Amino acid sequence: METGRISERQLAWLMTTALLATVIYFVPQIAARSVEQDAWLTAAIATVWGIINVLVIMALGRLFPGLTLLEYIPLIIGKPMGKLLGALYAVWFLLIGAFVLRELGMLLNIAVMPETPTAVFTVTGIALVFYAVRSGLEVWTRVNEVLLPIILLAIIAVIVLPVPSMDFRRLLPIADHPIGALLASSFVSASWRGEVFMASMFLPALSGLQRSTRNLVLVVVLVGLILAAIEVAAVATFGGVQTGQLELPVFSLARMINLGKVLDRVEVLIVFTWILGNFVKLCIFMYCFVLGTSQLVGCKQYQFLLFPAAVLFVALADNELQSVAEFTDFLTNVWAAYALLSFELVIPLFLYVVACLRLRSKRRAT
Repeated sequence: METGRISERQLAWLMTTALLATVIYFVPQIAARSVEQDAWLTAAIATVWGIINVLVIMALGRLFPGLTLLEYIPLIIGKPMGKLLGALYAVWFLLIGAFVLRELGMLLNIAVMPETPTAVFTVTGIALVFYAVRSGLEVWTRVNEVLLPIILLAIIAVIVLPVPSMDFRRLLPIADHPIGALLASSFVSASWRGEVFMASMFLPALSGLQRSTRNLVLVVVLVGLILAAIEVAAVATFGGVQTGQLELPVFSLARMINLGKVLDRVEVLIVFTWILGNFVKLCIFMYCFVLGTSQLVGCKQYQFLLFPAAVLFVALADNELQSVAEFTDFLTNVWAAYALLSFELVIPLFLYVVACLRLRSKRRAT
């Protein structure tokens, strides 16, 4: 099915890019809108949910070595229901992938070429993703090894360089909001962290599993630290209320950078990291969709599905939400239930409990 092999480090880097690619652009606004100056606390709380997600997925992977999520679901709950649930996961990969593609086209349309139709960016983007995924898993994971350090350096620059404009008193009082409000807000951030469950589609391609759990936990913690730092920087610069009113706080933060009139207009870094990160994230969703679909229908190769998948991605992206406000509303009110509280954490946790119960029953029977 998948002949390519990747290392545990490469998987960790892939998941880092996937988790960072979009979360840093929307979550600061959503969290600040709910809990204002305590937005950074929600990133810390969300890290706990992400770690639980890693532990569940890796536990399932060890119970069913050499199989992807969509391959072992029928072994846990039976073939009819397993195939149905597997199909729902495949559709989820498709819909969220189209959502990410729409985000990419929308930002480029807003920030770079407002007169250019969004479809130009979505078609161009999916063409690159099609070529990368067709080239094989090992190729685009190695490309990610080159791109991720660039993405991280750009993000660090956007966090650190606006320090002269920050007033850290805007972060006070700390933990001023009820714990219930902080927990509710953390679910949105945790839903992005929960995307680490897609590692379950890559485990059979790993050269080993010895350090995978540790690596993925570190990825979740690292992303949490970066997101908390971005939220601290945004609130310290604009204040909690204004951060919640901005469409793209990170983009606005980059515009604040002006070092002696030598270094300014650094928002190009944001556009650059958005393009690189979304490219890798789209490769992941495309790969999960075509690999999972081929496994559902019993095919040994997935390459023949790439072109129809690319067409579906573009068609669905063209009919996704049309503005940043609509995206933010969806992410605030729907995303957590559509992701963390279903496909990312709750269903895998249910599968793990059922698998353990069935394994215990078999041991008693013998």
